[in-house]
Amino acid sequence: MGPAHGRGIWHRAAHTLDSGFMLSSRFWRVALLGAVVPLLGVIPNRQTHAAAPASPRSGPASTPTVTQSLATNVLVATIAASEGDNAEAARTFTRAAQLAPSYRPFIERAFLYSILAGSPDAARLARQQPPGVVPELVMGNAAAVASDWAGALEHYEKAPDDPIMTIVRPLLRAWALQGMGRTDDALAALARAQGDRLLGGYYTLHAALIAEMGGQAMRADTLYRRALDMSGGDLFTTRVLTHWLYQQGKAAQARDMIAAKIASMAALEPARPALVAALGRPVVTTPQQGMAQAYGLLALLMDQQSAAETPPPKPGEGHREHEHDITTLRSTEQMMLRLSLMLDPANTEARILLSALFHAEDENQQAIDVLAEVAPTDPMAVVIRAEEGELDMTLGRRAEAERIIRGLLRDAPTDRTLWCDMGDIMLGQGKWREALSAYTHALALSGTLEGDDWRVLFGQSIAYDRLGDWKHAKAGLTQALRMAPNEAELLNDLGYSMVEHGDDPATAEGYLRRALALSPDDGQIRDSVGWIELRLGHVAEGLPLLERAAEQMPQDPAINYHLGVAYWVSGRRLEAVDAWQDAAQFHPDPPDQRKIAAALAYAASQAAAHPPAHATIPADLRIMPVAAPAPVAASPAAAGTAASPNPKTTGPDRPDGDTKDGAHK
Repeated sequence: MGPAHGRGIWHRAAHTLDSGFMLSSRFWRVALLGAVVPLLGVIPNRQTHAAAPASPRSGPASTPTVTQSLATNVLVATIAASEGDNAEAARTFTRAAQLAPSYRPFIERAFLYSILAGSPDAARLARQQPPGVVPELVMGNAAAVASDWAGALEHYEKAPDDPIMTIVRPLLRAWALQGMGRTDDALAALARAQGDRLLGGYYTLHAALIAEMGGQAMRADTLYRRALDMSGGDLFTTRVLTHWLYQQGKAAQARDMIAAKIASMAALEPARPALVAALGRPVVTTPQQGMAQAYGLLALLMDQQSAAETPPPKPGEGHREHEHDITTLRSTEQMMLRLSLMLDPANTEARILLSALFHAEDENQQAIDVLAEVAPTDPMAVVIRAEEGELDMTLGRRAEAERIIRGLLRDAPTDRTLWCDMGDIMLGQGKWREALSAYTHALALSGTLEGDDWRVLFGQSIAYDRLGDWKHAKAGLTQALRMAPNEAELLNDLGYSMVEHGDDPATAEGYLRRALALSPDDGQIRDSVGWIELRLGHVAEGLPLLERAAEQMPQDPAINYHLGVAYWVSGRRLEAVDAWQDAAQFHPDPPDQRKIAAALAYAASQAAAHPPAHATIPADLRIMPVAAPAPVAASPAAAGTAASPNPKTTGPDRPDGDTKDGAHK
């Protein structure tokens, strides 16, 4: 199952603008097809790989050795790009461009990947690009970093008009003018934008920051008051306005505003003391930081768009083409975040969003590397460290993840979010009692259960189930389902667990069918539905579902085991053995491992020249045995595995599963 957003710090509720502004389908299509990213079309991704020209003409130097070197660099660059290694892609496309200088796509690729990698070479490569928005923005940023405000302003003004420049140009222009000491001109540059129906509050907030930086305190106060009534609720806006309230002697109102933000996103709870302690520190102290937030705004809007329900392809537009548009939108968001970090490496929110993008592409080490740059003194540092622990867990570095969260709990022993994280980590390590203790502790700190608290109940129930306490597990899952009746993951787990425990198969099937209706493309849920059909004796209905699930997730041990059972009871015994052998090599967890071993042992006994007359049939193979000996009582080991706790549970907020140990649902 692919990665998804859970309770991590990139939860979009913390970063979405409350203005109601959403990039329209038309807007982002125009943006992608317009001047911002004619270059993005040359980026090879996981679906579309770059290719070298058949015979690059690089002049007299095109010897066989040069051609071979060119091909090698293009191959390495393409593989690096497809694997998300933007730094290596930038380096090798740069070398390819040097070997074939007349072939423009190489230098274009080198430029784009240098931005996506956050490489300082981007400014140099920008000067070799044809006129366009992205090269002008990169060169403008380089000038701004050097405090060459006139040069920065010139580049920002030269960028061609397009929808993205419509949003950021007023902000970049105003901050460049403020860098030149022209506060009145900077405010005039934002005057018209402040009247924007959807984003006026954000422009007004920046105008207030500029007025304050320019020493115009009374004007700044007027603008802050206006922004307080107009602005959205992203974390940057909250921090700027709470600092202003604190400076106005309204510390209680500032703390209430922080509390409201934390209430909308529980993952911020560990940062509460640091955010309150930072109220007296200004959020923006340089024009470069203000410019960085302009790109942050674009990234937020793109992040919000990509998180929204994807609109259906237009008539005549293929599904694959539409997916490519979404991929390009995310690449553009990543580019905006890198442009922001070029100007302000300490922009924590940009790092959070960039880390989220890497995580979404299953590039978790890069996600950690981005967060590692956050200073220990940052108000969000404790939340960042907790997220690093979650990412370490995803990478299988369980001891490191546990060390991080335990260290944070020593400093904040009453933080329920950290206890939830500890429960997730213990669950992932198979430490069921420790997981149960952590989740129970978190629930004790919760008070009234609401919102995402169903996830804590979910985790607690998984721990109960693994400890053999199905009564409490089912009670917790049922309570969680009342809180979140349309969560496919929860419906799937409850239904599947009921199947495994032989508990009310008809109700279990209903839960699983609802889950599949909510997530029709989810291979795990399709497997669950196929499995219950099989357990109910509906082999003809279950087998196609299990085959499709195995096609979607060919390395899932539980799914391969189920498929093997379906083949066996259908009389396709060689295929059954193949499926079980596949399941055995994909690191199943202990309950699955025992089932697989029992199935293979029984299959081997039946394939022998003289099959034993009274071989023990594993419980799962007694669904509809085909030409099998008369069943006898299962051995204690086989009987124990038949009612084992759900081996497919990942636990709350682990939709990517723990594939190395075979736990998935």
